[in-house]
Amino acid sequence: MIAKISTGSDPKGLAAYLHGPGKETPHTFRTEQGRLIAGGKVLCGTVAVTQKNPTRWGKDFVKAARTNAKVVKPVWHCSLRCAPGDRTLGDEEFAAMAQTVAERMGFATHPWVAVRHDDDHIHLAVSRVDFVGRVWKNSQDRWRIVAVMRELERTHDLVPVAGPHRTPTRALSSGERRRAERTGQLAQREVLREIVLAARDIAAGRGPEVFEAAIADNTAEAAVRWRRNVASTGRMHGYSFHLAGHCDAGGEPIWWPASKLSRELSWAKLSAVLGGPEPDRRAAHAAVPKKRLERTARHEARRQETGQAQFAAGRWNQSRRRLSDLAARMQGSTGGERKWQQVRAEMDQQQRLEEQAAEAAAAAQAGMPRSVAQQLAASQRRRQPWTPEMKRHYAIAKARAERDAKAAEHAKWTEVPGGGLRRDVPATTLRMFVSDDGTWSLARRSNPDQPVRTGHAPNPQEACAQACTAAQQRLTQIWRQLPPEQRTAQAQTRMQRAWNSLQPATPAPVPPPARTPTGTPAPGRAHTPPPAHRSPGPDRDAGRGL
Repeated sequence: MIAKISTGSDPKGLAAYLHGPGKETPHTFRTEQGRLIAGGKVLCGTVAVTQKNPTRWGKDFVKAARTNAKVVKPVWHCSLRCAPGDRTLGDEEFAAMAQTVAERMGFATHPWVAVRHDDDHIHLAVSRVDFVGRVWKNSQDRWRIVAVMRELERTHDLVPVAGPHRTPTRALSSGERRRAERTGQLAQREVLREIVLAARDIAAGRGPEVFEAAIADNTAEAAVRWRRNVASTGRMHGYSFHLAGHCDAGGEPIWWPASKLSRELSWAKLSAVLGGPEPDRRAAHAAVPKKRLERTARHEARRQETGQAQFAAGRWNQSRRRLSDLAARMQGSTGGERKWQQVRAEMDQQQRLEEQAAEAAAAAQAGMPRSVAQQLAASQRRRQPWTPEMKRHYAIAKARAERDAKAAEHAKWTEVPGGGLRRDVPATTLRMFVSDDGTWSLARRSNPDQPVRTGHAPNPQEACAQACTAAQQRLTQIWRQLPPEQRTAQAQTRMQRAWNSLQPATPAPVPPPARTPTGTPAPGRAHTPPPAHRSPGPDRDAGRGL
């Protein structure tokens, strides 16, 4: 088992993410009938949820967090993923594993839920604050969870996974990866790491001045600036580096401390390499022959100088190859993209099969012959008037359908902390925002402060409808701007599905009530038999003058 832990302060946002379609990788689960559904499935926990409202545990987490305002990050999130080669686990096994983790980690009495995604992993969402304000201490959780993972592997006969170890390379954040994929450029940290490590190796034992000169004269086609970090006492404690062209929102250059690029570049380790003994990099005698009457010391110095130049050229070539490999790997499809492609293909196939089955059933029903008596009975029922009871039932069913349509439309939107609603536009990077006063905007998720379209409506409901209309117009514009080679059938299906999802939810059709056949009492009304026919007689006509 592989565990990944994070903490946060937005329970509702985590609930919307775990039960939503996913971002980097799709969120799906299968029903008992084998149907693929987007979202997450709650397996167990200490917070009650319903099938219609699986995200209600987020509101319960918010209530629990309010009991202790001192806790800044009350949400603990842990994903448990099976290792490659593991067998497929059922819901009962995953639920038992989640309960074991809760007991071993000590949050079994706190609010928590386990949400399943796909066939290989689940998510544990825990409120560190319970409903009476007590706090669960998660100190050293990243090492405590390792012992629990090893226990689960032994108990459930899973593939053992090696424990975590500290690597010298600093991993990129999710934001850095997404920005690199979006812009098509390598992350600033990756480029700086390769150049600075190469300059360190070249300047080993030759001092900081040679190190700085090697960075300035690098042949990796990247302009790198450096600055020394000197304390007020005059003592140097490291370097910071900047890659040309990378600035923040205010236009200021972004400087990275050397220790953030790699642990090997901390000043304690870097100074030891630069100030240590110079490595022996003398070239071969055949490459640098000794001149006539040349002193041995001078010859050895020339060999060292030539070998140093050869080593520097080879080291820069190695850095360029590594950067090229990273760029090629980034341009290729990632694991998340491949997963999205597989899920879209399977859901498209699933939808086609369901449509074909519905068409076959309708054709079979339409082809069934009906007798003349059945046709006459149906025609007679259509001519029967509606009773008041039928009208009442029809009005109730129609109002219920309209209410369900409004609830389904509202469920597509996510509440924003502080007020307002938001909703992502499928197949794009756009997001809609609607405030409580009716102001709406359509902007990119990466830059919500610069909207593409804005507007205002009298109320939030009309604002949501206007935002959806603007998003549909944007989708049409995006489709028209696509090159012809990218307008594949799959892309058209995905775009059409995204456009249809922005249509307002319409009430389900309510069939009219069946007319009461002749001679059958109406629903809810007692049947009164007609009076019996009597022939004229003396007793009946007495007193009428007949």
